[in-house]
Amino acid sequence: MTKLPSDAELTKLFHLGVSDIDLADEYGVSVQAVNKRMVRMGLRKKPIALRVNELVKSIWDVKTSRSGPSHHNAYVLKNLKIYMRGRLGDRVSETQRRDADWLIGRLIRDNTVIDYAGAEGGWRYVPRDPSDGRRVLRWPAGKPLPEADLQRAMELPD
Repeated sequence: MTKLPSDAELTKLFHLGVSDIDLADEYGVSVQAVNKRMVRMGLRKKPIALRVNELVKSIWDVKTSRSGPSHHNAYVLKNLKIYMRGRLGDRVSETQRRDADWLIGRLIRDNTVIDYAGAEGGWRYVPRDPSDGRRVLRWPAGKPLPEADLQRAMELPD
């Protein structure tokens, strides 16, 4: 079994956004071994679901309401988050994976991306534009892109 690289190399790979799963595969160790080493080095990532939720909040001001319609628990958003979590290596159930795969299949089939039209318009599928690249969602103009691993999580599967 291959051992993990030096702390300096792991730090570099961490900052490049390489996932623990990819590191484990590359070096022939368990994901837990990678995670343990990263924690010992002080390179602790936030839980994946929290990172995805924070990303969504940074992109859109999604309507939430205790009474009346709300967009924060819409089917499309729920499955977008599950898809991204799965791409980041989080564990999702078979049902969740199937629902997220359905969403991505629809985007590919219809050549569309997900966009949020605000409190009045809600979630919508809009025609893919060259500026979308491989992303599954329409990135708002003027917003800085997130870390590399989150950018990859927003992309269509290979």
